[in-house]
Amino acid sequence: MYKNQKLREWWKHVLVITRVKLIFERIALTRYTTLYFFLALLSCIILVVLQSTTYLSNTEGAQVVHDFLRASNVTSALGVSFLSDGHVMLCDDIPMQPGTQCDILVHRVHDHIHVRRHYDFGSESLGIGGIDETQQCAVSLMWLSSVLQDARTEDIVTLAFQIWLLALSVVTLLNESLPHLIAGLAARTLAIAWGSFRVRGNINLVAVYFSVIDSGPCQGRNIMGDWWKQNNLHDIAGLVTNSVNAVLMAGLSYKLYHVYSSQTFSRVGAAPEIHRVYMLVLLFSVVLQLAGFFTLAQAGLWVWKITRGSIQQLADNLHLYVAGLVVTTVLIVPWLVMGWMSVRKESRTLFGVFCLISAILLSEATAMFASRLNQFVLGAWSFYATLSIAAYILLVITLVLAIACRLQFGLGLAHFLHVTKALDADDFTPVYFSKQAEVKEWDDIEKKAEDAQTEFPVLSYKYSYGETGNTRSSLEDPASPDLLKQPVPARTRRLDTLSTILLADNGTPGKTIKLSSTPAVARQGGNPSLTSSVILQPVMTRSSSKNTDTFPPQRGKGRRPPDIVVPPAPELDAVAAPPSSSPKSRRTRSESGEEHRRREPTKILPAHTRSASLHRGPVTVHLKKPSGDNFF
Repeated sequence: MYKNQKLREWWKHVLVITRVKLIFERIALTRYTTLYFFLALLSCIILVVLQSTTYLSNTEGAQVVHDFLRASNVTSALGVSFLSDGHVMLCDDIPMQPGTQCDILVHRVHDHIHVRRHYDFGSESLGIGGIDETQQCAVSLMWLSSVLQDARTEDIVTLAFQIWLLALSVVTLLNESLPHLIAGLAARTLAIAWGSFRVRGNINLVAVYFSVIDSGPCQGRNIMGDWWKQNNLHDIAGLVTNSVNAVLMAGLSYKLYHVYSSQTFSRVGAAPEIHRVYMLVLLFSVVLQLAGFFTLAQAGLWVWKITRGSIQQLADNLHLYVAGLVVTTVLIVPWLVMGWMSVRKESRTLFGVFCLISAILLSEATAMFASRLNQFVLGAWSFYATLSIAAYILLVITLVLAIACRLQFGLGLAHFLHVTKALDADDFTPVYFSKQAEVKEWDDIEKKAEDAQTEFPVLSYKYSYGETGNTRSSLEDPASPDLLKQPVPARTRRLDTLSTILLADNGTPGKTIKLSSTPAVARQGGNPSLTSSVILQPVMTRSSSKNTDTFPPQRGKGRRPPDIVVPPAPELDAVAAPPSSSPKSRRTRSESGEEHRRREPTKILPAHTRSASLHRGPVTVHLKKPSGDNFF
């Protein structure tokens, strides 16, 4: 019993650590997220299987060539064999170096074949005569062993690339991250490009192979059999799978982009400047993800190349190259983490360390391009050349974008992301808005109302002051006809309940409008009079759609409605509160308004009734423009 309870507690602890529930919720958030996850998982499995098959096929081909060379007593001690513009070359040292001796084993037959770049080696020769035809055939195929070994390395990198893509897709769903989403789509596009290049390269390689065995010392002897056909089928299957996967993932990424971007850029509380800075940070994050993988892959390929095969004897500074790989491997993970965090937290310390590591990686890559051995490998191995150039370009772009992000520090992005993360951690449901949605809806309503020639009754607050017709005598007399007149046209502004609360609770000193369902009345010197603040009285008016002074609500992104500041107003008499709606004060149908007011004199409402709760609905404030002064 005790063991079972302990096991259950341990299992609960494991579930808490792994956050299985959160992972499931993020994956099953929508049907698009579910499809995205299962498509990424399925494509990863299929491509890993295909790439593993290709790796085994290349291993088999490399083993056939290796066995043939060993049976012919041909070793890498003879030199480095490679292709140059369709010619099979053999050199005892790095090509294009003083004192290097090279020999052309097989001349190019077909002029259209162009697989590797051309070197001008001069007239020096190794002098490899004195061997039989079998050995000459084996020497002429030494380059094929190197090519197939490189192909096996490409397969390993591609396998790691597919697993990295799956991890990138999972992180995209768990973090609802736009950078990971865009980086994954860009990486799949690169996979299609490289798959196409590899299929074309294999076709040219087959042509070179048969031209060598037909015109060279092998005299048509094909040691590979039907291996070329099977290998090409594997590459074509991988290209088709990558293409279909990229198209499907592009469609799902488009759907997820709209979901995640609407949550990121339409969240209430962020200013337009924050959105602009965050877009720059997203672009930086995408390039950072790609640069990290390509840089690490390039360093691994380089060390793998110079520690195997005949080229190993040409690496005089092998320990320096291995040390460079160790430095890159150790620094790449902190570089990614610091780059990701520094621009989001606006940390100057982390950004300084990130720039230092970037300078180290960039200096190392620049020094590699200056190496003669690296230049030779770049010319002889297309995959390594593509990866190296892409990694260098991405490093430069990453550093430039990082500096651009550094210039935006202090604009509020760190605070916005911190608040957003805190609210999300507390399971707070964020508020989103659609751009121009309210204004468009208001315009549609006004257009329909204007076409129908209708008027809409609205609950409004009105006030008036400064007019010559509203004298003290007219205000003192409750029966004054001026009070029954229709208010003059005034500019109106529609405020919702939240905006009204913000206005009422602002607390800023000055002549601000206080909205209340019951007007406050003050007595000064025995006569009812208004205070210096403008008091609003709720009345039922009719808002015509033809009123040109009415304007739709305009809300700034993440901004509180501005205070409506009223210029100093003259002291006016108070407007008496409307009569009570009790049964005693109700007038009969035959009783006129004048008789009713004489029978029931106006009363000043008690103080506790002067601040009623706000009307929970749209409120329109009618502001009469003072004469001789611009209110707005």
